[in-house]
Amino acid sequence: MNVEIPEKEIREKLSLFGQDHILKYLEIISPDEQKALLKDVSEIDFEQLLARYQSYLRTLTAPPEKKVFDAADILAPPFSTSVYSRGEDYLRRGSVGIFLVAGGQGTRLGVKGPKGCYPVSPVRQKSLFQLFAESIRALQRRYETRFSWYIMTSRENHEDTCGFFRRNNFFGLSSDQIRFIVQREIPSLDRDGKLILSPEKLVFKNPDGHGGSIRALRESGALEDMRQKGIEEIFYFQVDNPLAKIADPLFIGAHVEHHAEMSTKVVKKTDPSEKVGIIGKINGRLGCIEYSELTPEEIQGRKADGTLRFSSANSAIHLIRRSFVETLTSTNNFSLPYHSALKDIECLTEKEGLLVPDIVKGLKFEMFIFDALGFTKNSVAMEVSREEEFSPVKNRAGVDSPETAQHAMINLYTRWLKESGKISQIPAGLIMEVSPLYALDAAEFREKFNPPSSLSSPLYLGP
Repeated sequence: MNVEIPEKEIREKLSLFGQDHILKYLEIISPDEQKALLKDVSEIDFEQLLARYQSYLRTLTAPPEKKVFDAADILAPPFSTSVYSRGEDYLRRGSVGIFLVAGGQGTRLGVKGPKGCYPVSPVRQKSLFQLFAESIRALQRRYETRFSWYIMTSRENHEDTCGFFRRNNFFGLSSDQIRFIVQREIPSLDRDGKLILSPEKLVFKNPDGHGGSIRALRESGALEDMRQKGIEEIFYFQVDNPLAKIADPLFIGAHVEHHAEMSTKVVKKTDPSEKVGIIGKINGRLGCIEYSELTPEEIQGRKADGTLRFSSANSAIHLIRRSFVETLTSTNNFSLPYHSALKDIECLTEKEGLLVPDIVKGLKFEMFIFDALGFTKNSVAMEVSREEEFSPVKNRAGVDSPETAQHAMINLYTRWLKESGKISQIPAGLIMEVSPLYALDAAEFREKFNPPSSLSSPLYLGP
């Protein structure tokens, strides 16, 4: 049934909130385009939009907020076997859901389409999505259970992502155990607080950031689906890290043992000047400290044992208690803090009665998942090995690129080879790949590996 758009009310609201320029656009475009644009505008919460813009303006004139930064308490190895066992128990019971944030495009990698489709493994060139799917299948086999996998896409890449999974038969998983949810978008504004017209003659919007995933879980019905399935903990990770140890029982066990609402994996900074967010305390509350917020003295600061004071780099891997998300999102007006950034935005503007292509400096607003840490009573920050669990693919070349990720994977598998004790000599420069379906970790590799008569590149172990 078609719902009539209250055009008069929308036009009055545009005038009331200083967005009269949209009325001028409506006079230029076709009747069908008018209807689409009015529908788009009708869905805007103008009070929240104004509040976000006013918050941005305050940052321009107000003195910088004084913050006191402290290092967080970090759980570091060795860990007790009971912690690992507790995590395994949660996995066997099916109490853990898997949540992948995958709304990004591969633009920075020089390719079109969803980033998760990017071929990244060193021998078979498997996509990020395939690597994650194989890890989930291997976990299901190990713990004799079935996991629900929730994947957050964006409006821009949703259809391409779903199509990629369908074409690849969901990488051996059942289609009904994967649920795709679409990230919400919010309007961007120009520097004067005006709505921007997109090239499609709609309101220009940007995804609301990985922090929007919390609200997306509720609005999509995924949170209720988790409750009905008995899922108590949500393993959260982002699409760009091929080394992510999905549903790690050690992490789960530590999180549960400490009655944590939200926990984070951290890795040690490679050097003091590394530009990475730090899990620490901000005015006494847990959070992520941006590297730009620390003074040079704080960046170089050392503890009594000589280690860096701020060394716990955020890996963007979290465990979140389902009931915690339910509490946070129990009111419709809940929101994590919005962060704003000025970006070049391709758009349409009016010139002499015509709409012409233009590029303006626009404000994009987004939320960050780590800000939810500030709402916790109990939390765990667990240190893990960067070499084993963290090598993000963000840039086309250089640091955090496909090349560095492939090297990290090869180095990891080569260490497994050495630690197996079954090979006396490994050829220099061996290019090697181990499917998660062959081995999820060094212990499983050692148990299964049957050395060939000789090793040569490329070496692939898996189905």
